Amino acid sequence: MDYKVLYRKYRPQDFDSVVGQEYTTQLLKNVIKDNKISHAYIFTGPRGTGKTSSAKIFARAINCLNPKDGNPCNECDLCKSFNENPDIIEIDAASNNGVDDIRELIDNSRLAPSISKYKVYIIDEFHMLSTSAFNALLLTLEEPPSNVVFILATTDIQSVPITVLSRCQRFDFKPITVENIVSRLEFVCKQEKIKITNEALNEIALMSNGGLRDALSILDQISSKDGKIEVEDIISNFGSISSKKVYELIENISNQDINSLITNIRKFKSDGVDYRILANKFIQYLKNELISVKLLTSKYDLNFNDMYNLIMDLSNSLGVMRNSIDPYTYIELIIVKYINPKEGTIVDTPQKVVEDEKVSDLVEDVVPEEVKEEVSQETIEEKTQNNEQKTAPVVKNTNKLSFSVDIRVNNCFANAKKNYLADIKEKWSDFLVYESNANKKLMSYIIDTDIVVASDKYAILVNSNESTVELINENIGSIEKDFKIFFGSEYKFVCLDNSMWNEEKDKYVFNMKNKIKYSIIDETEEKSDELSTENAIKSNNTDELESLASEIFGDNVEIK
Repeated sequence: MDYKVLYRKYRPQDFDSVVGQEYTTQLLKNVIKDNKISHAYIFTGPRGTGKTSSAKIFARAINCLNPKDGNPCNECDLCKSFNENPDIIEIDAASNNGVDDIRELIDNSRLAPSISKYKVYIIDEFHMLSTSAFNALLLTLEEPPSNVVFILATTDIQSVPITVLSRCQRFDFKPITVENIVSRLEFVCKQEKIKITNEALNEIALMSNGGLRDALSILDQISSKDGKIEVEDIISNFGSISSKKVYELIENISNQDINSLITNIRKFKSDGVDYRILANKFIQYLKNELISVKLLTSKYDLNFNDMYNLIMDLSNSLGVMRNSIDPYTYIELIIVKYINPKEGTIVDTPQKVVEDEKVSDLVEDVVPEEVKEEVSQETIEEKTQNNEQKTAPVVKNTNKLSFSVDIRVNNCFANAKKNYLADIKEKWSDFLVYESNANKKLMSYIIDTDIVVASDKYAILVNSNESTVELINENIGSIEKDFKIFFGSEYKFVCLDNSMWNEEKDKYVFNMKNKIKYSIIDETEEKSDELSTENAIKSNNTDELESLASEIFGDNVEIK
């Protein structure tokens, strides 16, 4: 077979040819130039971004007889015979993921290289190894023979045990920008004499979702068309969506035209458009419009906060859609929720944070003059009329959670202090950095989350998006587990949205005014929708209660 597909034909042969990964490839070149070869590397990133190509270039460079500025020379005997080199072993972990496969690899790694300086194992998609295979590989990864190098490539770093991560040097390959993909496609089209419009190239780049291999595959397939390739050819052949159609959806939302909106969405479904393409492209274009809203240049009548939450809901729901029989049903429901907001169907918005500067002040532990009026007198009088005093929150439906939200909020307030808050907020910043490497899925949930109250064992998180709050609470065990791994200390978390947090803050101040303290409740008690006043402690010592409130919210909270 003489024909070679484009992504193989134009596979980079040195680091300078790797597209869109300049920072990472420069680090790898420096490793070669400084002769600081480690024993194990992890290359992680989305598909088609250059991980395997860079692994092969690195393997060629460390064995090259005459490397040039960190690149392989591609002229010496070892470079020319690279594809036939017995010391370069490529393994597909998807089909060789058992413990026996790894044991055979370990046995072979003890043998000296045949013709090269280093024996290099390139293990692709190594996150698919079984647990026993990972365990078998650990010791060899930590102390391999001096002439063996492991390069582990993966698209799912979250599935890799931390015990493996800690034994390797990690290099992240980011999604390639649309501009870089278009530039590379233009070069390939010129070399292959393919006639195509710039708009069509841009559409291919958008469809590839940051992967150059996917872009070259699309170009390869459409290149068989007679005549010049137009953007309509890309859309009709690959089920993409034109910019015009996306903006029709935005216009439907702007005009509150629910009939046209549903008609357009169902037309995408009948045309066989992948729901992920629709969701991702809609998010991208809506994001651009929100920037225009802020710049006062948008031609659409869009509420920034509503559209912000729409983007968050669509993004958070992509994983749910993947397991749904009809993902388009989710898309319809999510978008329709933001039509006719006067019906009261909108979830809490970021505007809540902007308007309630008191909460923002408390989060940052600042005590300006505005905080002196924590709870209005009207609120106090209204609550006083209600003789059902509560010492902890009335939770929403949390039957699917493994813990009680109201009990955790109660226990956090029971022993909350400002120094605990300052300490864990500092740790939380470091934890976010750790989680961005260890578990990017959880990181996407907690990135916009703040800690507002903390005790020695409990902490309350606040996030402006209600659906994100639900996801955080459903995954709270994983967050606590990672936090304990990173800091060696055990903390229990609970997440509230802005309205719940404002309610609990007001309730706390109200209880202090009524001389009612919070006391620790055993979490093993059966969950209830409402905690009784038996768990509260009546106190006649106003100074004591003022001290408690001050420990949480600052000296400007007065209990009279």
